[in-house]
Amino acid sequence: MTEEPRKLSRHETHDLSMIIKDRTKVLQAHAEEQAAACMADFERQMATVYTFDQDEVWQKAMQEAQRVVQESQATIAKRCKALGIPPTFASSISASWQGRGENMLSSRRAELRRVAKSSIDAMTKAAITKIEKQALDLRTQVIGMGLLSADAKMFLESLAPIEESMRQLDFGEIEKKLENEQQLRLADRRRLYGGE
Repeated sequence: MTEEPRKLSRHETHDLSMIIKDRTKVLQAHAEEQAAACMADFERQMATVYTFDQDEVWQKAMQEAQRVVQESQATIAKRCKALGIPPTFASSISASWQGRGENMLSSRRAELRRVAKSSIDAMTKAAITKIEKQALDLRTQVIGMGLLSADAKMFLESLAPIEESMRQLDFGEIEKKLENEQQLRLADRRRLYGGE
C-alpha cells in the first residue's frame, strides 16, 4: 500500500517560487552572455584573413598565377622596349592574393554587423521570453497545484536550457538577409523613380 504524498507547505511553495525566480534571472543572464558570445564569434569570422599558404590548393594556384604573371611581364617589358618606352614608365602586370572577400570593405562589414546584431537581438529576446514564460508556468503550477515535495525537483529542472532558444549565427544567412534587404530597396527605388 503506497502512502499518499503530502502537499507542499506554504513555506515550501514560497521557497520554490523564489528559487524559480532566481534561476530565471541566471538563465536570462546566460542568454545575454550567449548573445555576446555569438556576436564575438561573428566578429571573429568577419575578421578572418585567409593566406594562400594555409591551403595546398590555394598555394599551388598562387604559384601558377605568379608563374603566368612573370611570363606575361616579360612579354610586356619586351614590347615596351620595342615601342621605346623607358623602363621607368613601362607598364606592368601583377597578381596578388586577397585574404578577405567583401568583408575587407568597412561599409560591407558595417552592413553585415548590423544584420548580425539585429538577428542576435531577436534570438535573445525570444530566449528570454521563453525563459520567462516557463518560469511563470512553473510558479503557477507550484502555487496552483500544491506540488508534492518529491516533485519539486522535476519542476525546477524543467526550465528549458537556453541552448534550445539560441542558435549559432550562420554567416551565409546574414549575407542572404542583407542581400534581400538590398534587393527590396532597389525594387522600391525602381518603383518610385521608374526604370526596369
